[in-house]
Amino acid sequence: MKKIIDISLATACVAVMAVFTGCSKGDYYIDGPSRDAMPDAAEGIGGWDVPGEGGENGSPVYQSGVMTAAEWNDIANWTFWASLLNNQDWGKHAEYWKYYPHNFVMVETVDKDRNIVSGVDVSLVKGGTTVWKARTDNVGRALLWASMYESEWNIDKSGYTVKVSGGDYQDFEFTTPGSTEVKVNRFVVNTTKVENSIDVAFIVDATGSMGDEIGFLKADLEEIIKLVEQQCTSKVRTGTVFYRDEGDDYVTKFSQFTTNLKDTRKFIEKQSAEGGGDWPEAVHKALSEGLQSLSWNANAKGRIAFMVLDAPPHDDAQIISSCQKSIEAYAAQGIKIIPVACSGIDKACEYLLRSFAMATNGTYVFVTNDSGVGEEHIEATVGEYKVELLRDLIARLIIAYAK
Repeated sequence: MKKIIDISLATACVAVMAVFTGCSKGDYYIDGPSRDAMPDAAEGIGGWDVPGEGGENGSPVYQSGVMTAAEWNDIANWTFWASLLNNQDWGKHAEYWKYYPHNFVMVETVDKDRNIVSGVDVSLVKGGTTVWKARTDNVGRALLWASMYESEWNIDKSGYTVKVSGGDYQDFEFTTPGSTEVKVNRFVVNTTKVENSIDVAFIVDATGSMGDEIGFLKADLEEIIKLVEQQCTSKVRTGTVFYRDEGDDYVTKFSQFTTNLKDTRKFIEKQSAEGGGDWPEAVHKALSEGLQSLSWNANAKGRIAFMVLDAPPHDDAQIISSCQKSIEAYAAQGIKIIPVACSGIDKACEYLLRSFAMATNGTYVFVTNDSGVGEEHIEATVGEYKVELLRDLIARLIIAYAK
């Protein structure tokens, strides 16, 4: 694994770069969202202000643009993921969580002139039973998974049908662990009506170990939205879900989607990291709250849920089933889950979070040790990756999925 340091001094360069970038459509998916969407950086890391005593009652003071992270898209690096599936230890994680991201159909929807068509409901059906539902994203793509919750290595295409815009199709190809590349299945459909807007939710673990992450989220949020607004014309709505665990002061609380960043920021500023006790937290309740309480715009061009967390759900059959049902619902509504893995994550949890991302056509983000902030972060089991400021990475992803 090779790591490349690529820190973006976005606040200094964004005005110049905005002239050259903008929000034109790009076929970034197989190669991953373009890292060129954000300004290039000065080389090296150092010289940042890290949390120190200086706030009220000696509380830490958090500065924006400190925490570092990287992104890894398993669909864009499918052969790497497929190679991990042959690893015995990785296979144990699959059995533990009952997630088997092995076989999928990548759907691409275009009109008769080959222009991208977003917001198309698609589904995979077998023997009259719907196996998976999804909605095409801002680049007209969606993933339909077969046997996501059952171990099936070699998929037999017979009996499966892809439904797109009311049409039934048997002429398509699966991408499997044996595929050397992702197979894109293109379907011609009528144009749909989508709004030039994106909903961005932050689902945040607010237990005691998440103090630094919440502190930096508070510091970074305004800069993230500022970067997005300077580089993209899409209307941005933000909302939040904070969660802890059963027996804490609260299990979940939320702030509704709004175009007024001040409302979201005020809500986040009131939150603190407390409670927890044991390691697993109420992840299943957070996922459910994000679906039931947040009013997602079904006509928006993009919908993203950043899950900022450092612990898995409880190892309980009912809880795992609840997570599975929620993830299916996120996928059906075209809401991308983007986990942001923090310092408490182990390999089993990493596997689960990457499965969440793949199931919903999202991507995986992990905080790195390069900033020297917080507890030790494990090395993700990935290939070559670039280290960025977490602030810039989140902004880049929002921009990419809002194009």
